[in-house]
Amino acid sequence: MNRIDISTSTMLRFLLILLGLWLLYVTRDILVLLFMVLIIVAALSPTVDRWARYLTRPGAVVAIFLLIFVFLALIFSLLIPPFVEQLREFSLNLPLYADQLSRTDNPGFIEALINIIKDNLNAISSQLSNFGTNVLSRTVGVISGVVAVVTVIVLSFYLLLEEEGLRKIYRGLLPDEWHVPFTEITRKIAIKLGAWLRGQVTLMAVVGLLTSVGLLLIGQPYALTLGVWSGLTEVVPIVGPWIGAVPGVVIGLTDSPLQGFLALVVYVVVQQLENTILVPKIMGKAVGLNPFVVIVAILVGGKLYGLTGVLLSVPLAAAISVIVEDWAVIHQTVRPRGKQKSLEQV
Repeated sequence: MNRIDISTSTMLRFLLILLGLWLLYVTRDILVLLFMVLIIVAALSPTVDRWARYLTRPGAVVAIFLLIFVFLALIFSLLIPPFVEQLREFSLNLPLYADQLSRTDNPGFIEALINIIKDNLNAISSQLSNFGTNVLSRTVGVISGVVAVVTVIVLSFYLLLEEEGLRKIYRGLLPDEWHVPFTEITRKIAIKLGAWLRGQVTLMAVVGLLTSVGLLLIGQPYALTLGVWSGLTEVVPIVGPWIGAVPGVVIGLTDSPLQGFLALVVYVVVQQLENTILVPKIMGKAVGLNPFVVIVAILVGGKLYGLTGVLLSVPLAAAISVIVEDWAVIHQTVRPRGKQKSLEQV
């Protein structure tokens, strides 16, 4: 029987790998926040660099953040009041819509649809009835969410203040021979992540606007609310547009089969415009991932980290793809330097 000898260095490397994986698992919440910071910094850095030519860099960062906050406040002040009113009216009319659906033709489809709606309504009612007993845990969850958002904003702000903020961090952590290849990798990742975020925000705004206008033209109730919902669901890869279309089609069916069909036509037209014009023009080659890789990334992200994992799966997969593509170059760049360093020491 052959004996397998395992050196001490091999065992040490194996233990270090296990320790690294354990640390990644334990600090996964922090890593998600840091990845969000990286995306924001990557998206805003080109604008900050341009504005810094005319202002000081701190002045450029402050001006950009102020413009973003003012823009968001303006959008919320214009959209939130009618959105909340339409949402309240829609929730009050839900029983009426279910009753109207039950009286339409095609009972098989309608019955299945009503059962789905009732199941979801029962789940929501159950959660609302238990809301009082879970006030403390929900309050803690809300506070944690607010703290996370503030942390992301503050870290993004301070990293943008430094022209080479990220570089200063990894230069202090990595060996000298890693600086050049790592700088190139982070540059490529930043380009992809920044383009993805800017393109995603633009897509959400354009799709939401087109959906609202289209539904208004066919006389659909709650057009603004449904448009906002469609824009928000754009952030979910692949299935997002279909999730955004379901409420509009259901509401249309409560009025008449024709209205439901017209609503479906609006969503299909917007989806076709998105796929043929908006995505190629706005997103371009920002991510450049194979659709199969995107689907796998979404499934893995959702399994490991729920909705947050789904939302961050595509940009994370894009970042990993850059590392995989450049790994051979990194290996060739770093290893000879490491060998040369060893020979010099000898």
